Amino acid sequence: MYSTQLPVVNLYHALLRYDGHDAYTDILESWPDDNPDELCWVTEFERRTNDNWSAATDEDLCRLYALFRVTSILLLRFQSGRADGTDYPGPITEVKGVQLFLEQLGFHVPDVREYHPFYYEILSAKQTERSGEPVELINVQWPCFMLGDMVFCRGGVSVSAGRMHIIKEIAESSTLYWTYRRKDRPYNDQSHGGGQNSQWRTAHRRDYRTKGRYHFNVDGHHSLNDSTVSISDMSRSSMIELVRNRSMVTTQIDDSDLYPYPYSYAEDV
Repeated sequence: MYSTQLPVVNLYHALLRYDGHDAYTDILESWPDDNPDELCWVTEFERRTNDNWSAATDEDLCRLYALFRVTSILLLRFQSGRADGTDYPGPITEVKGVQLFLEQLGFHVPDVREYHPFYYEILSAKQTERSGEPVELINVQWPCFMLGDMVFCRGGVSVSAGRMHIIKEIAESSTLYWTYRRKDRPYNDQSHGGGQNSQWRTAHRRDYRTKGRYHFNVDGHHSLNDSTVSISDMSRSSMIELVRNRSMVTTQIDDSDLYPYPYSYAEDV
C-alpha cells in the first residue's frame, strides 16, 4: 500500500463500519473538505494524464483504485443477491449521495442517452423477439462517472435487445472483471487473494474517449487490434467481447478464471 492511499483506505473502512441512516450526510459530505490533498491530486491527475496517458504512475493508478473500492462499496446498496457470500447490503445512502460525493472530488456524469459498454454495464436485460433488435436503454440504476475523458466507474443499466446483441442469461450472470465486489453476479479483480496491504497495490482500469475513438483498458500491453496477438484459452473475438464489456454478453464460456487484464482494444466512436 502507498502511504498516499491511506485517507481513502480509512474512508473505505469507515464505510464498512457505518451503521447509521445516511452515509452521505454522516461521512461523505464533509470528507472532501477534510481531505483537500485528495481533491488537489484528482485535479492534478486529470490535468497531467488526460492527453498523455503514459504520464500516470503506478501510484496514481493505485490511488484511483482505492477510490474505486470506496465507490464499489457504496454501489452495493443498489444491487441484490449474495454473490459476495454475505448479507451485507452496503452503507445506507442514495444514488444522489454517491453522485454528490464524486462530483465534489472532481468527477462528472456525462450526458449519454444511448447504451454503449464504454459507459454502461448491464444489470438486467429484456430479451426482444427479433434477434437483430439493437440494444436500448430502459433504466439507469446509477450513472457513469468520468474524470475528463476517462471513465472512472460505469453506470448500471437495464436494457432491451435481441439475442444477436445481448443474450439475457449470459449478460446478467457472467463474471464481471475489473470489479472488486458485487451482490448481483460473480466478480473478479487483481486484488483478490492479496494480503491486507498488498491488495491495495492494484491498478485501476482506465478507458478513454478521444474525438473519434473509444479506448478500452489503455494500460493493457497487448492490443487486440493486432490480429497476430497471442491469446490463451479463447478466441480473439471472445477476448474483445470481454475487454469491451468487462464480462461476456453473448458468448457462453466458462468465465470463472479468465485473464483479460493485459489486453487493450480501440474502436471508432
